[in-house]
Amino acid sequence: MSLLVRAPLGGAAFIAWMGLAFGSHTSPPPDDDLGPAPYTSISPTGTLLYGGDLLAMPTQIAVANDRIALVDGFAERPIHVLDAAGGYIAGLGSAGEGPGEFEGPRALEPTADGDGFWVYDAALSRLTLVEPDRWESIPASARVTLSIHAPAMVTNVVRRGNEGFLAAGFFGEGRLGHFTGDGEYEGASGAIPTSDIEAPPEVLQHAYRGNLKADPAGKRLVFANRHAGFLEVFTSRGEPLRRIEGPFAFEPVFGVKMGERGPSLATGEDLRFGYVDVATTSDRIYALFSGRTRAGHPGEAFYGRDVHVFDWDGTLHSVMRLDADVMAIAVDSRRHRLLAVRHLPTPAVLSYPLSPASLQEAGTWQAD
Repeated sequence: MSLLVRAPLGGAAFIAWMGLAFGSHTSPPPDDDLGPAPYTSISPTGTLLYGGDLLAMPTQIAVANDRIALVDGFAERPIHVLDAAGGYIAGLGSAGEGPGEFEGPRALEPTADGDGFWVYDAALSRLTLVEPDRWESIPASARVTLSIHAPAMVTNVVRRGNEGFLAAGFFGEGRLGHFTGDGEYEGASGAIPTSDIEAPPEVLQHAYRGNLKADPAGKRLVFANRHAGFLEVFTSRGEPLRRIEGPFAFEPVFGVKMGERGPSLATGEDLRFGYVDVATTSDRIYALFSGRTRAGHPGEAFYGRDVHVFDWDGTLHSVMRLDADVMAIAVDSRRHRLLAVRHLPTPAVLSYPLSPASLQEAGTWQAD
């Protein structure tokens, strides 16, 4: 099937889209401090799960049964697979456009049966099924891929039970895009966030972009705004349920610039990073928070240290203050731990305990 949209996200363009590079917009703010935290945090100690030299710059992590997968678009093998103890099992895939190849792997989600992962490639607008224990035994031509046909950029995709997929992206008519099980676009639902800055819907969607994750049963979804201090919760049918205000609620800082192809997003050193990643369980949302501006933390604003732990009704139950700057997180419920991806000083996967003591109440922040 031919693709309606294909975004060329290789190389520098993909780095810029991830927030690792930018163009000038306004002068940086005089102060990057958000002020004293209105909560008491707990500080678990991380242990090194894997830190081998096969990692380049992993950007996503997910857990399925006894397997841990990492998306690493800058490595020779863009998908890394570890066992539960952190042992390196395999590097899967390669650069390219064929089955089992990737150009801009962006999102990672366990399959419903827990035997593998769906990898969304934003450059190819395509989902690839990765089942680590069967990958090498399946001929390349037989590997399962699904093209996503969309009228706009799609940033990540999650399953919608047995009824297809929901997606985050730059849709003009609604917050989330709806797709059939065959990847065909059906429309969009949910109101696009509004701003004091006058901007077309597609630019607003870019300003309010982020990660979309489902709960393990696929019944609810949470959208973590990358450049704002709030989360959005939806039903499995894409109907808005609530907005969850974090301890530091703020809106994106951006402008609109006109080019040959029309209006587009403009950001600069005053851009602040909010919820840079999110993970879920059946009763909790783990939201990785940055709060940093590019000016205040050059080259490191897209990392976070605080994990805000909410329930699905929007109550903040605890805050985990990690001992490293991390880019992505996942919850391993079987082993009661939080897994995190670190880049500096060397790329690694860290493990943090999620014991009852580490999830104690730390004050209550009730969402609007």
